[in-house]
Amino acid sequence: MNPTPRNTGPRLGRRTFLTASAATGLALGLSTAPALAAGPASRGFRTALSVSPFTELVLGSVALTDGERTARTVEQVQRLFKAHGSTEVYARIATLRDAPSGEAQHGLARGLQRARLARTLDQPFNPEIGLFAVYGDISHQPEPDFSDYPGINPPAPWTSLTVDQMIPFLYRYGVAVALQILATGARVNVWNLGNEIELGLAGVAVRGLVTQTDRWTYSPPDAIDPAIGQMDFTTLIMMPEPDRIAWLEAHLWPHIGRMLAATAAGIRSVHPTARFSSHTSTIGSASTALPVAFWKAMRKAGYQVSEMGTSFYPTSNDYGDRMAAFKDAAATLHTTFGKRVFVAELGYPSSTMPPPYAWNSPLPGYPISPEGEHAFVRDLVAWGAGSGPLSGVRPWAPDFCISGWQPMSHFTASGSTATAQPVLDAISEGLAAAT
Repeated sequence: MNPTPRNTGPRLGRRTFLTASAATGLALGLSTAPALAAGPASRGFRTALSVSPFTELVLGSVALTDGERTARTVEQVQRLFKAHGSTEVYARIATLRDAPSGEAQHGLARGLQRARLARTLDQPFNPEIGLFAVYGDISHQPEPDFSDYPGINPPAPWTSLTVDQMIPFLYRYGVAVALQILATGARVNVWNLGNEIELGLAGVAVRGLVTQTDRWTYSPPDAIDPAIGQMDFTTLIMMPEPDRIAWLEAHLWPHIGRMLAATAAGIRSVHPTARFSSHTSTIGSASTALPVAFWKAMRKAGYQVSEMGTSFYPTSNDYGDRMAAFKDAAATLHTTFGKRVFVAELGYPSSTMPPPYAWNSPLPGYPISPEGEHAFVRDLVAWGAGSGPLSGVRPWAPDFCISGWQPMSHFTASGSTATAQPVLDAISEGLAAAT
């Protein structure tokens, strides 16, 4: 999720949206890569409170405070989060060194800053290797741009290549980006690959809700399968779920799995004990059948993960018991694969959200209020931690309190200061209540 307005072309309603280098030799043998065992419960719950892609922007306007400590620098913000239970530092990393997207910054240079911050604070680093030039999510998945990597030179435009042609370059990129991150001295706990990837990855994607930005225009990957470019987001989402899964299994997921496996193999060549995860969107968390089918397809294609990730924004739609559906999906993934589920993006608003993310459909028992936000996060963690199916949660952009995303953040700004809301301690309280 990137909580910044984007050029989305024709507008679709919320209801429609939400229902609806020895590189080459190694990469070609990816399907034989052994699975990494899921971590035991003693590994610890990932309280992934972290500075976000927006922290520097926020600090240009306000200082963050919890009433006892005040944060005016990026390091101080992370120290504040650490005081409230944070266990890691996160960064979303695009292929370009400088990758501004609206109000966010996803470039490699910023990611390396976050890695050095993690080393300074003696916290693990969790990089999300996006495999896009600047930014992508469930709405669109642009291709990578390797122009900042002189040794990675695809012979033709990326989306004109076959997957067999892409694999060596993805492997080399995995090697190169891992070397740079590890050179900071950071300890990487989990390498997350992609962002909300069930409908595409790295340019191999259906026509999304976004088909053009200032720096990118959708190009169908016809050399892989012409059916991909002929399918659009809305048509696919509106299909009956069995038909949607069948289409994805036939046309898209096998290719995504191979691409992820290639990138993971490159990273593993320089970090042999690397653990991996990826995450699907909040749409994918609304059922059991789709995420189970997705992860089976990834495993079949050779991509092995330690944790299965998802976004979860339950107020983004008003269909059924969204909490029960999420719990069922997480528990089923855990029992089916023997791996825990990481909530890679989590948000519940404390007040009414404005467009373009007017996600204001409360869950029963959890009003859209500071108290409802706090109770939702606390209760989710209390259910999922301990012997439950969750390995951790990441509140998305908890410091981004100076925009329309403020209701999802953990702070409320007034003048030059932003004060913490009760939700800042909700994960710690949930862990205390977990069994």
